[in-house]
Amino acid sequence: MKNHYDPWYVRLPDGRTIKAKSTPSVRHHVEAGHIPLNSLVRRDANEEWVALVWVAEFADLGKGAGSPPLTLSATGMSAAPRSGVAARLDPLRLQTVGVRGLIDELIAALDSTLTRSKMFPAFVAALFLCVGMYAVRAVVSPLFSSPVWPLVFEAAVAIVVLSILNGILAKVTHLELSTMRPARLRDARRSLGSYVVPVLVANVLVAGGGFAVIVLLQGLPDWAARELAETHAAQTASAILFTALVVFVYMISALIWIVIGLCWLLTPAIVVEESSWLAGVREWRQLLRENFGRIIVYEGMTLMLGVAISLPLMLAVGLALYIGPALGHHEPAEFSQVFHPVHSALYGLSAAPLLALLPVANVFIYLNLRYEQAPGR
Repeated sequence: MKNHYDPWYVRLPDGRTIKAKSTPSVRHHVEAGHIPLNSLVRRDANEEWVALVWVAEFADLGKGAGSPPLTLSATGMSAAPRSGVAARLDPLRLQTVGVRGLIDELIAALDSTLTRSKMFPAFVAALFLCVGMYAVRAVVSPLFSSPVWPLVFEAAVAIVVLSILNGILAKVTHLELSTMRPARLRDARRSLGSYVVPVLVANVLVAGGGFAVIVLLQGLPDWAARELAETHAAQTASAILFTALVVFVYMISALIWIVIGLCWLLTPAIVVEESSWLAGVREWRQLLRENFGRIIVYEGMTLMLGVAISLPLMLAVGLALYIGPALGHHEPAEFSQVFHPVHSALYGLSAAPLLALLPVANVFIYLNLRYEQAPGR
């Protein structure tokens, strides 16, 4: 992706910190009046802040400056950057550091999401997801007395559908960002198998394996209760052991659910780098190890933003399904096989904006963490 990393952190006189991707970017914005000469700069977060005009790369900019230092105006800052996908990889673009920069990334991801090339496959995938899960449960449930197997098959459908959707949307988004032009679905379909198969394998192994461990862990309390009853141990000791085991099961299950949720970042690790599923898993694991806290914040804010843009559709569907029973009209029992899949399809369609935003935003997150936050890599 990048052969040379030349970042500068700039502290403006008003206390804000921004990030420029290169020395020419800093010089451009100083000459344009967007960065005052009395700002401070540094290369790395571990270095001391130094006056901009004291740095060799910018010393010539301060010569002959007899007028007062330039001030940063709100209109000046807003007029300089270009909006849209092309601005994301603009080498002269200034990037805000901290939470404000994080929000800027997500807003850019939202702008990229609300296009036909992203929303159409998301609606199709949402429809397949909910109807498919309902159909699998209807077919599998009569075959097994245990509720575990229907749940496993539903999880399998979800992983397959979401993996394919994530791969396609990640590819379209990466094409847009790397070529600085809008991309269409047919552009992503040209090499569909080269990235969808590794994405599917990686998600089945990581997310599917994690879900399998959760299912197995849920049976531990019942097994422990039977074993403790057979050993005739003291009631107090049995209660302590059983409590410790339950806490362990819940904590490990919660941790695995977090890891499964972070699998959204696994797809761009494969698509962006055009790597195998194994190399993608390694890259994803390294990102989690180095930026776990930042990734949790990123994903949490992405989820909240996705729910916010899906909420109007969810409310509309909820009200549409509520008004009939509220008026005393109940679904005929003999046609329940019609109403249930319809309800599932409607709820799935209402979640489509969320399903579209998550893979798109994770491409932005991956690029930021992999190429903006790790200069030594």
